[in-house]
Amino acid sequence: MPEVTFKPTDRSIDVAVGTALLDVAHETGVGLESPCGGQGVCGQCVVRVREGELEYDGVGMLSEQDEADGYVLACCARLLETPVTVEVLQPAEREGGRFVEAHPGGCAVPPERFPTERERKPMAQVVTLQVAQPEAEDGLSDLDRLTRAISERCGQQQVTCPLAVVRDLAPTLRVDSGRVVATVVQESGCMRVIALEPGNQAPPQYGLAVDVGTTTIAIQLIRLPDAIVAVTRSDYNDQIECGLDVISRINYARKNGRLQELQRRVLGTINRLVKAAAEEANVTSEQIRSTCLSGNTTMIHLLLGLDPEQIRLAPYVPTIHSLAPITAQEAGLDIHPRAPMAISPCVGSYVGGDITAGLLCTEMTGDIDAPCLYMDIGTNGELVIGNRNFLMACACSAGPAFEGGGIGSGMRAADGAIDLVSIDPDSGLPHYTTIGDKPARGICGSGMIALLSELFCTGWIDAAGKFQRNRSNPAIEVQGRRARYRLVRAEKSASNKAIYIDEFDIENIIRAKAAVYAGCGLMLKQLGLEFGDLSTIYVAGGFGRFLDLERAINIGLLPDVPRDRFRYLGNASLIGTHMTLVSSRHRDRLNATARRMTYLELNTDPAYMDQYTAALFLPHTDLDRFPSVRHSVSKR
Repeated sequence: MPEVTFKPTDRSIDVAVGTALLDVAHETGVGLESPCGGQGVCGQCVVRVREGELEYDGVGMLSEQDEADGYVLACCARLLETPVTVEVLQPAEREGGRFVEAHPGGCAVPPERFPTERERKPMAQVVTLQVAQPEAEDGLSDLDRLTRAISERCGQQQVTCPLAVVRDLAPTLRVDSGRVVATVVQESGCMRVIALEPGNQAPPQYGLAVDVGTTTIAIQLIRLPDAIVAVTRSDYNDQIECGLDVISRINYARKNGRLQELQRRVLGTINRLVKAAAEEANVTSEQIRSTCLSGNTTMIHLLLGLDPEQIRLAPYVPTIHSLAPITAQEAGLDIHPRAPMAISPCVGSYVGGDITAGLLCTEMTGDIDAPCLYMDIGTNGELVIGNRNFLMACACSAGPAFEGGGIGSGMRAADGAIDLVSIDPDSGLPHYTTIGDKPARGICGSGMIALLSELFCTGWIDAAGKFQRNRSNPAIEVQGRRARYRLVRAEKSASNKAIYIDEFDIENIIRAKAAVYAGCGLMLKQLGLEFGDLSTIYVAGGFGRFLDLERAINIGLLPDVPRDRFRYLGNASLIGTHMTLVSSRHRDRLNATARRMTYLELNTDPAYMDQYTAALFLPHTDLDRFPSVRHSVSKR
């Protein structure tokens, strides 16, 4: 059991010989990220061995000089029998994240989408009861009299009561002459009692709406039954240290013990948010008595401790699409242990309950005849086209580029991230802003889209994303066959190192935007439609909320249609999850939406590659699809 010490935090731990250094870092709580999920291909989990030796099989990933200086990839290094001290060079940054609230300014969710007062029917309901006094002659037990009172009050023939409630039943019924308040949940024609208090007034009760995203997790603490949001909280998903996208997480989970680690991490994030929200609202965990949760298919599997391996393997069949409500205790949530937890149904391996919940915020689940497009652009790109008669969905492998992954100077949308760029068309020099007005540390996805748009529209890169080498620009440096663009001088950056974007970074963004556009194009083709036939394009998700519409069109991420057809929804998944928590009608609509959705698996459709290849240019190989961009380019 050699001892491992991490600098500069001086955290130490004894671990077994042969343990991967990356696992040791995670177990110790050291902020060390591995965007590729520990596959040894991203080169981001670099540490420096200060003392001792490690078994290392990552030869070739780092330069010979770096390896000679003691640098290793933590995912490729394993413990030997001797103690070792390693230095973590770049601890994971978690502060200052830019998160989307559930109801941001400009949210386009129609008011009629929200439950009316008459439609509000939370999953857990409170009923006041007068339980008959015990009589020696009637032969009824305390439990018989309680279930009879509930049955008469709620109109249910069958009532169940868990043992934990029965244990306190006798004294509870005798505190106030049989007057009690019961919290009950209706399940498949049966009424289940989850809590019982004496008297005629229960403590205020709350529900929990949870959106489990690959990058961020958001919750709402909601007062019931009036559906008033008490607190909204968001934070990074603690799983991001184990991979930036779902495939990386699936790969990470393949080794022994890592599935359990991923489950602990996501539950830890949720419970941390719940605790903070409850403290802010002065609410106890016992008062939170129902929850609805939405997430993509992989996140739901990891949350429940289900092996996600088959999601990435043909024929791409997950363990579950939907699941009957379980209890908070079964799920591992730190709220009332018998509170029901409903999970929004998934549709396919890569279209999850976050999409079915988000669709409740649109007219696509209503009576609209004109086709609409729903886009959730983030770590995963999920797309839905439909109207009152049909819904077709797919997911595209955009990868983590929109979250800063795969970009040399990329980072998440946190303090110090460059989020907006403009370029002088004559000098080619940049002007930029950062989140929080802090010194630049890197560039986030919205900043990359703005940069590409500016470089293309000012003529400094061509349609293939290559820099102009025949024009003088002090920010462009040519290194052999590749060129790079200096965004920030060393003296202006937070690290005192210049921030560059090279042609490989640009290729990654072009591939990501091509995947999204191609997914839309393929579905439209199969439906016999064009982009111009869409009446509304809903843009959902955290990344979409901060997306500059014109610049996203300039690079070919979004279609070139009249701008008044776009609607920003913000965190539609959280809004839809809120709606299902407080309304039985919306719970029925949620399940009906999932049942009528056709899932298109792009991995098995050869026509997708044709669409994708055509979109691997700025904005597209067919400029007729982008008339406004073509006009701008022709003027240049």
